[in-house]
Amino acid sequence: MVVALDKPSTVLVVESYDDLREALVALLVLEGYTVLSVATATQAFEVLSQHPDMPSLVLLSLMLRNPEDQRFLVRLRNLDLTSRLPVLALTADPDLQAAPSGTVGLLGKPVRTEVLLAAVDRYRTRH
Repeated sequence: MVVALDKPSTVLVVESYDDLREALVALLVLEGYTVLSVATATQAFEVLSQHPDMPSLVLLSLMLRNPEDQRFLVRLRNLDLTSRLPVLALTADPDLQAAPSGTVGLLGKPVRTEVLLAAVDRYRTRH
């Protein structure tokens, strides 16, 4: 799903739960962001490889025990994309207490709207 508005920043939302993904997309669109959304980290990597313009931020729902999420972060580091593509992790995983390598920050779920929006604005790159 691609929704384009006038704000120059694009956020890629990676969230496996449809309802939560749709809510995140709706919130970010209301704030004026262009939003790409996918359900998995594998799909996110496909979007990144096919999309001509790099998003200004990836909002990644992260589970410590999900090897796909870990591979996604490793692939970004190996391609040296982490310096140009910040990844902000969201998690409900109680074992994940600190931002993992390859991410700029970690927010616990549920997250308050104002906290999420402030973090998105803080960490996104300015293209």
